[in-house]
Amino acid sequence: MVLAVLLSATATGCAPPNAPTDTLTMTDFAYDPQPVVIPADTPGYPLQLINDGTAPHDFSVEGLPNDIRIHLAILPGDQTPYPLPAIPPGEYTLYCGVVGHREAGMETLLVAR
Repeated sequence: MVLAVLLSATATGCAPPNAPTDTLTMTDFAYDPQPVVIPADTPGYPLQLINDGTAPHDFSVEGLPNDIRIHLAILPGDQTPYPLPAIPPGEYTLYCGVVGHREAGMETLLVAR
């Protein structure tokens, strides 16, 4: 019975709870999944960014070391692969920098492990 449940979860695209995130979907006004989990210290880790919302959104991260900057805008209906820089292990704040979006709740954690 347990095997059937695991196969069902895999077949529907559900990832194990600690699996790295490979797709991040932006809606009005949230990120999915939450939190976003990526492998630490992995230059070029491919993260597919999708804007399923009706407004422009972005992918901004605060709390990174000073030499790492992440800020990428995505128009409604667009998607793009984004090769992340090597991010040290830790938890960082991921938010939408469009005026009013963060205040509306468009914020989550970016966890590098």
